[in-house]
Amino acid sequence: MIFKRLNYQTLQSLRLQGYNILLTIGRAEDENPIYFPMKLESLNADRSKFDSNDTATFQGKKILILDDAIQRSLNHDLNGIIQLDN
Repeated sequence: MIFKRLNYQTLQSLRLQGYNILLTIGRAEDENPIYFPMKLESLNADRSKFDSNDTATFQGKKILILDDAIQRSLNHDLNGIIQLDN
């Protein structure tokens, strides 16, 4: 496993690889959460359910939409680590 800081460059790289959401593997309240990238096929249809200004939660996990996370990273409004497989 590889761990990378949650920053603009890492998020852009994930988007180019086809990922579109990040999901925490810890608790939603963690100050420095660990995220793993996912590809959600129906994100465009379901996107209206998410408030782009906030991080959504599902069963106690944080969910970040990658495009929104990229915008927030420009303001340094995100913290955390991304877990990647080799």
